[in-house]
Amino acid sequence: MDLPEMAPYTRHVFICSGPFCDPEGKANWLYAQLARKLGDLGEYDNPLRVKRGTSPCLGVCHSGPVLVVYPEGIWYCQVDEALLDRIVEEHLRNGIPVEEAVYHRLGENVYSSDVR
Repeated sequence: MDLPEMAPYTRHVFICSGPFCDPEGKANWLYAQLARKLGDLGEYDNPLRVKRGTSPCLGVCHSGPVLVVYPEGIWYCQVDEALLDRIVEEHLRNGIPVEEAVYHRLGENVYSSDVR
């Protein structure tokens, strides 16, 4: 089997475009803006590349547009262009989440394997 090669990347950003999360249809516009705002971070051959994608449902269904950054599992809601700018510069470029805009982190409210 001839398997494809994956170019290196450091993060993957998903924006929810579901009708309940994003009834005004802002997610697709934000997704297009993200491509431009990433600049060199969006370049295919950049080892620090940030991949981006949309999802028809991230399971939140309100307070959108919702954006999540993996592998950290940092969730943002009510994302507009100003917050997107901050996410790109502070979180994606400098590795510091926009703390006042974070509403969930992967692993929060998860029981330890020791808890029965």
